[in-house]
Amino acid sequence: RLEEIQEEFKSFIAKQNRKGWSQERSIKMLAKIHEIGSGEKLNIPTLKRYLTDWLLSKKGKLSESSFDAYTSHISSIASVYGAIGDKQLCELTPDDLREIQRQLANGTNKGNTVNTKMTVLKSAIKRAYTEGLITKHIGLAVEAESEDDSTIKGAFTSDEIQKLIKVAPSHWKGMILFGADTGLRLSNLANLKWKNINFEEGLIKLIVVKYDRSTKKTKRTVVYHLLSDTMRNYLEFIGIKKTGYVFMDVQTKGRSNRSQYFLSIMEKAGVPKAIEVDYLDEPIERTFHGLRHYYNSKMARNGVSQDVRKKYTAHKSDASNDIYTHIDKETIVKELGKVPQTEVEWGVAQ
Repeated sequence: RLEEIQEEFKSFIAKQNRKGWSQERSIKMLAKIHEIGSGEKLNIPTLKRYLTDWLLSKKGKLSESSFDAYTSHISSIASVYGAIGDKQLCELTPDDLREIQRQLANGTNKGNTVNTKMTVLKSAIKRAYTEGLITKHIGLAVEAESEDDSTIKGAFTSDEIQKLIKVAPSHWKGMILFGADTGLRLSNLANLKWKNINFEEGLIKLIVVKYDRSTKKTKRTVVYHLLSDTMRNYLEFIGIKKTGYVFMDVQTKGRSNRSQYFLSIMEKAGVPKAIEVDYLDEPIERTFHGLRHYYNSKMARNGVSQDVRKKYTAHKSDASNDIYTHIDKETIVKELGKVPQTEVEWGVAQ
């Protein structure tokens, strides 16, 4: 075996001198020497295999909605990494990660979306570093994308919501109705279970799970929502059950597929995604999240305090809640009309 290793090493040195020294060939040489010496192949996973294994390790440790999000992000990364996915982890360089970042940014993804996906990738790379599969945490060398291209999000109107419900399939009708009357996120509603609904008390009880980037902790907040008569009537119409998901047809779709399907409902209803507003220089965009903006704004218009609105929407700051509050012009004019005017004698003023 020693002679075989020596011959392999001589061949390697000659090839490197002839073709130029390559990190990839060096790693392959070490793997070959390990195989000759131990009789076993060196088990260094490729990026593709490691991401798959890493994702599976998260199952059961995350909420369903969070795991769906991770799955969607890994799927997006896999769609662009190309030949980089076949590299062994120890062959990866910061430039490889930057190339993945560039490919993600080349599509329709905004800066904040690219950063979210890259955060997931860097988390996997960090674990590989912690496990000793790589000698450097190469993710630290990759800077985040600028988020200046992020669009301003806006709310739907009551008329638009009626149009959406009218053309939507059965379970999507309920998703839109519940979104407009609770402000819950798409993933929370897709994973809503019958056990979360207390018909006797007329309440929906949910544990909202959200990752807090500032503290790097997953926070769980218990949120209660009133079960309106309209929501109750809808549930009776589709048939109340004891177990399972309320909106099963939606729950079985992947996270990105849900978002795309809702956009197709908007298109069918003739509700534009982007609209111009007279107080901004750029259009605002609406997605399913626009129902959350609508609900928060509806609470504000009807005198619900910001403290209560923050509790309902699981916002930890007034600033976060302000983003979701869109007061219409009529309400502003009505409220400002209550403020006494300054009395001025124009003869004196002139």
